[in-house]
Formats: sequence, structure tokens, C-alpha cells
Amino acid sequence: MTNAPIDPLAIIELTNLKAAGKLKELAAHPALSMKPEWIGELARNKDYEVRYQLARNSALAISPATIQTLVSDKDWGVLYYLARNPAIETFPEIFKKLAKNRVTNVRQALAQNPAIATNPDVMKRLTTDKTWIVRYNLSQNPALANIPGTVATLAVDKDPKVRSGLSSNPALANYPEVITLLALDKAPAVRTWLAKNPALANYPDIIERLAVDKDWSVRRWLADTRVLAKCPKAIQALTADDDRHVRIALAANPALASNPESVERLATDKDPDVRYNLSQNPALANCPEVIQTLATDKNPNVRDALAKNPAIPSSTASTNPWQTTQPATSMPTTHLH
Repeated sequence: MTNAPIDPLAIIELTNLKAAGKLKELAAHPALSMKPEWIGELARNKDYEVRYQLARNSALAISPATIQTLVSDKDWGVLYYLARNPAIETFPEIFKKLAKNRVTNVRQALAQNPAIATNPDVMKRLTTDKTWIVRYNLSQNPALANIPGTVATLAVDKDPKVRSGLSSNPALANYPEVITLLALDKAPAVRTWLAKNPALANYPDIIERLAVDKDWSVRRWLADTRVLAKCPKAIQALTADDDRHVRIALAANPALASNPESVERLATDKDPDVRYNLSQNPALANCPEVIQTLATDKNPNVRDALAKNPAIPSSTASTNPWQTTQPATSMPTTHLH
């Protein structure tokens, strides 16, 4: 590997840090690669905080020998930061060694590292790790976008927390079969996290399924997502939902702009919290009749929220029969206590 381009000012800064004995700052400096001879020296420093900073520095990419030194460090904190560092991407033997480490935190950090995509064998090993939190962290790794085998394994993990982690991963956009499987998962938490996932945007059939899910929390979180914009059937189902929490969440969703019929229905919802959230929604900008309905709502909080909605002209939102205009010359109001 080649060293980074030389920056005279950075060299001066690095030199000053070393001369001042500020080794933690030196070890963390982003330009440390300009002084490769110092990297190995810092790796052998007795101060664990110096080694912590070095282990997380991208400058390690130019020093395979230093990485070898750090991976043998007796302080698991050093290994933790090294395991998280994308600089180890081209060192498969380092990945393998860290994946076998007895400390859960180290394996957990490795499972989070996007660079693990270059080491499918290590990913496969971590999918069967004995500790659920390691598999959970792996399930949320963006590197899964191109690792179908690992995704398939995690999708049927025995622990619902792991499957929930996978359900929340945007990398699922590439796996329609897995999305379908998770949408049918027996654990509500799995389906709830899937409902929040932007990866659903291109799967209207799954969105429609979740919109009528038997668990209210699934429907409530789906009602809050922007993926609804391209799924009018789901919006209609959520608009008629029996659970007020679902309708309250939906009423605040800008995605309602794609479904004026639902906007009209929510404007007359029996729950004032639904109408309150709708009054603040920018989707009202193209619904003048709904604005007039809300402007005359019997609940003052609804009318006040509408008046403060920046998407609506103030003159349009101010019409209501409960508001009376005081003459400019009227006497000051006397408050009764």
C-alpha cells in the first residue's frame, strides 16, 4: 500500500503532538498515515488508551504489521476497536482471529463492521454465534445487501430479536422472498420492525398485508412511514382502522398527500387527537375543503394547530365561528382569578 499524500501542515501538527507527549491525540489523528514509522511504535505503547485510539484509526490500513500486533493485544478493548475498524478489510486472517475471540463484545463489534462483506466465511461463522447479540448486530449490518446466504440464515434465526434486527435492515430491499417471510413471522416485533423499513417501498403487496396485520403496533408503525405514498389501498385500510393510535399516526404522515379521500375522512374523525395531527400535516396544502372543515372544528387545539401549519396560508386557516374580532380601540381584557 502507498502512503497518503504529504501535507506539510499535517506533518507539523503530528510532530508537535509527539514532541508534546500527546500520544492519544497522535494515535487518533486522521493524518497519522503520513508518519508510518510512528504507527508501530504507538501499537506497543503501555497506555491502553493510546492503543485504543490507534486501533480505531483508518491509518492502520497501511501497516499490516501493526494490525498483527494489535490483534494479539491482551486488552480486549483494543480488539473491540480493531474489530470495528474498516481498515482491516483486506486482512482476512484478522477477521478470522477476531471471530474466534472469547469476548462477546469483540465478536459483536466485528459483526457490525461493514468491511465484513469481503469475508463471507466469517459472516457464516457469526450467523451461528452462541450469543444472540452478535447475530443481532450482524443482522443490522448494511453489508448484507449482497450476501444472500447469510440473510437467509438470519431470517430463520431461533431468536426473534435477531429476526427483528434483520427486519429493520434497509439491505433487505434486494430480498423479496425474505421480506415476504418476515411479514408472516409469528413474532409481532419482527413484523413491526419490518413495517418501519424503507426497503418496503417497492413491495406494495407486503405493505397492504401489514396494513391489516392483527397486531395494532404493526399497523401503528406502518402508518407513520413514508412508504405509504405509493400504496393507496394501505392508506385506506389504516384510515378506517379501529385503533385510535393507528389513525393518530397516519394523520401526521405527509404521505397522505397521495390520498385526498383519506384526508377528508380523517378531518371528521371522532378522535380530536387525529384531527389535531392532521391539522399540522403539510399534506393539507392541496385540500382547501378539508382546511375549511378543520378551521371550523369545535376543538380549539385543532384550530390552533391548523393556524400554525406553515403549509397553509394564514388567511385560509383562520376562518372559524368561535373566533370573534375585537375592535382595535377596545378596552383591555380583565382576567378573573
